Amino acid sequence: MNATDKVLIIGGLLTLTYGTLLGYPMTMLRMKEGNPPTPRYLTVAHVGAVLQGVVLFGLVFAANLSDLSSGWNLTAAWLAVVSGIFIAAKDTINWLTGIKDEFAEKARTAPLGLAGAVTLTVALAIFIIGDLAAL
Repeated sequence: MNATDKVLIIGGLLTLTYGTLLGYPMTMLRMKEGNPPTPRYLTVAHVGAVLQGVVLFGLVFAANLSDLSSGWNLTAAWLAVVSGIFIAAKDTINWLTGIKDEFAEKARTAPLGLAGAVTLTVALAIFIIGDLAAL
């Protein structure tokens, strides 16, 4: 197993764990009298982190198919992991600060969302180039 695989697997495991842990406050809130609705960004942070963790696991296959150097693949892996951190941080902060709609409220977390989108796009582009080169 190479360094790229390890970064993606450990990053995926940690991200999946974070998403799973966010399920506990969701459950505690829903168990309160009157079954209050789960805050939107708690749900978004929970589901997003779980999905991002699974995506990182899947990218292990893309990394192994890639014809690019280990340096490029490792860079893409780190960018994908960092993207998940940016997005999870954005959604968690939105939840903790009571944001209902990050766009309508012009939330200060927008730069985290942009950073997450850009880093994931670059990571995916690197893996796509490497995988197409392998065909």
